[in-house]
Amino acid sequence: MKLDEVDNIVRTALQAIRQGRIGFSVQQVNCVNHHHEVLYSECLARLLKLGGSVVTAGEFMPTLEASGYAPELDRSILSLAFEWLSNNASGSLGCNVSSLNFSSAEHRAMLYDQLHRNRSLAPRLVLEITESAPSFGATELIQDIRKLGYRVAIDDFGSGFWTPEAIFSMAVDIIKIDAFFVQSNSRLSADRLLYHMAGLASCVAPTIVVEGVETYEQLTLARAAGATHVQGYLLSEPPLCPIFRGLAHRAVMGSTTVGVCEAPGFAGLSA
Repeated sequence: MKLDEVDNIVRTALQAIRQGRIGFSVQQVNCVNHHHEVLYSECLARLLKLGGSVVTAGEFMPTLEASGYAPELDRSILSLAFEWLSNNASGSLGCNVSSLNFSSAEHRAMLYDQLHRNRSLAPRLVLEITESAPSFGATELIQDIRKLGYRVAIDDFGSGFWTPEAIFSMAVDIIKIDAFFVQSNSRLSADRLLYHMAGLASCVAPTIVVEGVETYEQLTLARAAGATHVQGYLLSEPPLCPIFRGLAHRAVMGSTTVGVCEAPGFAGLSA
């Protein structure tokens, strides 16, 4: 990607964050045996362009991470999640937290302060730690976060920098196995890899989520491997448009963004 393209993506994302044009859709994490039981719903960032079009996190998050700006987006989505939880008596959410939040004392302090201020909502929020780069000093902060009452998940285990050594060095509540291990083209390979990944993960956390489940065959593989929960398009397809933008943001922005579907809350979300 050219430098000017990177600059444009970063500038567009940061402007959207500061103007309240960031929202989220959700994808449920379902029980592997009782599909109607929802552990929580993961917040998926959506960026609203000035013209009304919607951009998914996958289109701008990698660039924000590479440029060091991921923590700003994380804090924005966390603020929206806390707002939604404050206005809804039931339902649990999950938010991605980039490992870049652990990269400096300033980032660590800003994240912890935000979580501490909203600790009354901690039992209903899962923090999914994404590991796109080596993180140092994460273990201590994760334990401090758990002491506040938040559940912590390791996201995309088996990809990036999440190694067995890394996850065994910290106590977490949930391990989410990367979609690669259930979407392998070889059925024999998928069976074996997923079984071993789930077995390893179960030594660390009581809740094992297999990501990327899109077919009933993959659901069967996840169940046979010992997963407790699954996440994917088979059981929960997130809408493109954000289903929550934040009440305060809409009041401030007025009609700046047009033609975008949004709602102050969403039905069907269960704990």
